Amino acid sequence: MNLIKFIESHQMFGIGLLWLFLVASLVCTLIMIVTLIKKGDERKGYVVRKSGLTALVVGIIFLILNIIWNIFFEQNSSIGFEDNPIIYVGIISIAFNISYLINMRKYR
Repeated sequence: MNLIKFIESHQMFGIGLLWLFLVASLVCTLIMIVTLIKKGDERKGYVVRKSGLTALVVGIIFLILNIIWNIFFEQNSSIGFEDNPIIYVGIISIAFNISYLINMRKYR
């Protein structure tokens, strides 16, 4: 009974976190698209390729974790990648942008 009251009292916090994730993923997706389209020198191309590889690895790890979850628990989560691919794109774009910022700082 106390768990239900706790969840109900913190429901708006969870919705706020979901909106924050959606806005951050939208902004990061737009930044990622602009970064991939813009031309640059060899150093920028190297940083973009390295960041893209990191985002690909993060995406594959999340897909593998989703597959393992579905195999062992034999149930689809309500926030899974099958139902809502925006979550998957958001995770990849956030991973790309974090990797891009780290690589830009590393390879100045």
